[in-house]
Amino acid sequence: MLKRIAAIGAVIIIIFLLIDCSMQKVAERDEGYTQSNLWAYYLYTDRDIRWAPRASESYHFTFTAQDGSQPQESSIVYSTDAPLVEVKNYLASLGYRAVEHNGWSEKWEKEGNVTPYFYISHDSKSHSLTLCKVDFR
Repeated sequence: MLKRIAAIGAVIIIIFLLIDCSMQKVAERDEGYTQSNLWAYYLYTDRDIRWAPRASESYHFTFTAQDGSQPQESSIVYSTDAPLVEVKNYLASLGYRAVEHNGWSEKWEKEGNVTPYFYISHDSKSHSLTLCKVDFR
C-alpha cells in the first residue's frame, strides 16, 4: 500500500513539473498571457505587477526568467494608451521614485536600493505602455 501511495505521489509530482514547464513557456511568449491563465498569473507574475492598476481595458502580462546575469522580469503591458499618471502614482505609493528618463522609458528605484527596480516604457508604434519589475533573485 505504501509503495502505491509513493508511486501515485511521484506521478503527481511529475505531472505538475511538466505542467509548470509548459506554463513557463506560455508565460515567456512575446504575446504574453492574461489573468485568466491562473497558473501563469499566480506563479510567474510578480506580486507588485499583479497589484498594478488596470489602467486600460486591454492588457496582458509577460515574464522572463532569470538566466545567468539576465534579471527576472515581470510586466504588465497596457495595449492602448493608458493614463501614465495612474502607473506613476502606483509606483510612488510603493516607495519608488523616478531616477532616469530617456524619452521613451523611465526607471524607478527605491532610495538606497539598486534592485528591484521598475521601468515604464512607451511603444509609439503600438501605442502600448509597459510597466516592468526587474529583479535578481
